[in-house]
Amino acid sequence: MHDSGAKPRYFSVTDRIGRLPELDGLRGIAILLVLFRHTVRPIIEQHGSLLRVGSWDLATPLLNGWMGVDLFFVLSGFLITHHLLNRWPARFNRTFMLRYWIKRLLRTIPAYVAAVLIALSSVIPFFEVNAESTSHTLAIHLLFLQDYFGSDLVAAFWSLGVEEKFYLLCPLVLFYVSRLTPRRKLIALTVLALLPTLLRVATLAGSHAQYLNYPAFFWTIRSPFHLAMDGLWIGVICAVIYANKELRESIRVLNVRRIANISLAVLIVSISSVAWFDGGWYYASTIVLAVIALAFGGLLLSSILGQSWISEALRSVWLRAMSTISYSVYLMHLMFVPLALDLVRRFFPAFEAQAGLHFLAFTPVFLALSVAAGLALHFTVEKPFLILKDKIRL
Repeated sequence: MHDSGAKPRYFSVTDRIGRLPELDGLRGIAILLVLFRHTVRPIIEQHGSLLRVGSWDLATPLLNGWMGVDLFFVLSGFLITHHLLNRWPARFNRTFMLRYWIKRLLRTIPAYVAAVLIALSSVIPFFEVNAESTSHTLAIHLLFLQDYFGSDLVAAFWSLGVEEKFYLLCPLVLFYVSRLTPRRKLIALTVLALLPTLLRVATLAGSHAQYLNYPAFFWTIRSPFHLAMDGLWIGVICAVIYANKELRESIRVLNVRRIANISLAVLIVSISSVAWFDGGWYYASTIVLAVIALAFGGLLLSSILGQSWISEALRSVWLRAMSTISYSVYLMHLMFVPLALDLVRRFFPAFEAQAGLHFLAFTPVFLALSVAAGLALHFTVEKPFLILKDKIRL
């Protein structure tokens, strides 16, 4: 009887709900944005467009699904800071830091290492690694340097390089700004959040001839940690505001619903206007990256500070379920693009001739494979270590 009761709980995808369920909903949206970008991109590469309405293409908001990674960054910045501030010891000590870093390692490393080994093993049909040196590639990924040196395993792994560096840096920054007044603390963190945008603009302007194609822009401007951390610091700022009653009330005075509406409007316009990366809008993208991170921050704060239709929508059980497996799905999904394309080619060959039909056939196959792989990685590797992590108290 005991075992039969334990199994459904272990294999549940809605039992790890945080005290701020809206954040689970936002994480579910983030992984869906990323999935739909990589759903439409192979179709665009083959057909050039999905469905044109004048000069606008239906693929545009889907191609801009890369914004889901920036939402992940904002959420990470918020959650790490929120948990640190709630557990910050009266006297900062090495034991606290050690436990924090151990919990971070247990949260991210096991599933990531498993995904790296799966990618290198070539066990997934039609997925090939283009690495010249396996040992060199493995070293870069185990040291989380792929945001600077590029990932020849799975392109999506770049963001893990950014996140791991932030996990190391965040508590140290919080320690140094902890002595400041709340408003001065916000000023210091705002400078940190603005710095990546200034550096992106300077880097692009300084040697623009190199960045006339997407891969060069991505690996030189988009992925390096020091150029990609604005969303993380915006998340930190949101957590600092949420932790301070005076700052929280100042946000409420500004009107939570208005902040939510403005943030949502900015995000809708940004995601649907042009395909920023894929359309070659590289200079504008350096600014758009900061704008969308700020809008995601506004959406996050407004959703947890006030009851609105957005807050209710984010409590959806489906979004919460996707949130639970989002990390594992993110790690695995790109490995299944070639297999999904081949399955469509074999079983729906007529659909390949037309972009819309090709997209309709490819999407459910790719999503099903991605979610299945994410579930497998989550329950076999990620979840056991999450259970172990939860036993460690900061």
